[in-house]
Amino acid sequence: MSNIIQFLESMGKDATLSNMSSEVYATTVKALDVSDMAQHALLNRDHEALNNTISGYKKMMMILMPAENDDEGEGKGKDDDQKKEEEEISIN
Repeated sequence: MSNIIQFLESMGKDATLSNMSSEVYATTVKALDVSDMAQHALLNRDHEALNNTISGYKKMMMILMPAENDDEGEGKGKDDDQKKEEEEISIN
């Protein structure tokens, strides 16, 4: 499984790899040390079959929520910065 992930990661990092010809892609996939099912899924670019071979999740979701007690919320840090600047000016 890690070979598959590393292969996909390298393709995502390097634009030249994502634009390789079909022949080069097939040769590269066949050189990977992966199961026949994974190899077949990669060659056919079948993401569902590939997901099944590595026991991946069908769907993933992520939700980001702000902290409830956020003292440094939007606009709150600006007053502190302005006060510091005024103090520096009055000291100089």
